[in-house]
Amino acid sequence: MKSTKTLTLLALCLLTRLTANAFPIQACDTTWYTGEGTQYGGVAGSNGGNCGIYVEEDDIFHCAMNHSQYDSSFACGACVRAFGPLGEVTVKVVDRCPECKPGDIDFSTGSFVKIGTMEAGRIPIRWQFIPCEEEDIKVKFEKGTSQFYFKAIFYDIRYRISQLEYQRSDGTFVPIHREMYNFYVENAGIDEDKTKIGPYVFRLISCEGDTVTTAPIEYEAGVEINTGVQFPFHNCGEEKPTSIEVTMKEEPLQDLLRIEAYDITGRYLRSYKDWDEAIESLKERTSPTILKEIDRAGHVRHHLRAKQ
Repeated sequence: MKSTKTLTLLALCLLTRLTANAFPIQACDTTWYTGEGTQYGGVAGSNGGNCGIYVEEDDIFHCAMNHSQYDSSFACGACVRAFGPLGEVTVKVVDRCPECKPGDIDFSTGSFVKIGTMEAGRIPIRWQFIPCEEEDIKVKFEKGTSQFYFKAIFYDIRYRISQLEYQRSDGTFVPIHREMYNFYVENAGIDEDKTKIGPYVFRLISCEGDTVTTAPIEYEAGVEINTGVQFPFHNCGEEKPTSIEVTMKEEPLQDLLRIEAYDITGRYLRSYKDWDEAIESLKERTSPTILKEIDRAGHVRHHLRAKQ
């Protein structure tokens, strides 16, 4: 059994955040998450991901977020920096992975091969949300929107949208409901004057706590509209973990047989009888190490150990 003094309990931090409000408003949130990376074909050339965001045909840098951290579409449009055995990649969240566990990400094939090999299948990863390099936020009103039914999607965001509101004639702002598939929908519409559609003034609040308000936006169905606003950039610095001994999402396998160590190229290093022996042996190693945990029933889990 591993010692709490030698292993960082990132799992506990992760589970603490995965509560009713998984991503509270927090300026300069540089939290690191750990899990497993997998790959799927992606949705390039379509808006077929669960987020409804169109992905260009040549855009390989996108992913599907695990269900918990997808968080009812809160993660849609966010950018993620992920590290794997072979390196680093930045991707945008455009889809949901229902079967993925907290901390896991399903990468488009093109982005997966930047950090792992296809032969590996599942790889240990560590990742964090980072600001996207976008200009102005865009909005597209869904066809069928009217005075009596509102539906729109907002994208090209720098930070995740915590809340979207519209302005009423008395100057107050009212939140708009966000669906699991990332569209903002009000079944009764948001127009007070039912003789016309729009224009609309929107207020957007980011996960960093910033608020931006648009000028009046005229309604035009199915057309990309530039809102003219974007969340301000926060220079939070390169806050990487100073030490990650072993990234664990779960308790160790109970009937442990051995732990195998590999370098980031997949070259076998040696085996250990338990976690204490592995950590003691590897404590001076500065380059990333993949640790393969195997129990007597043949169950296997991979973990990424890195020091910086």
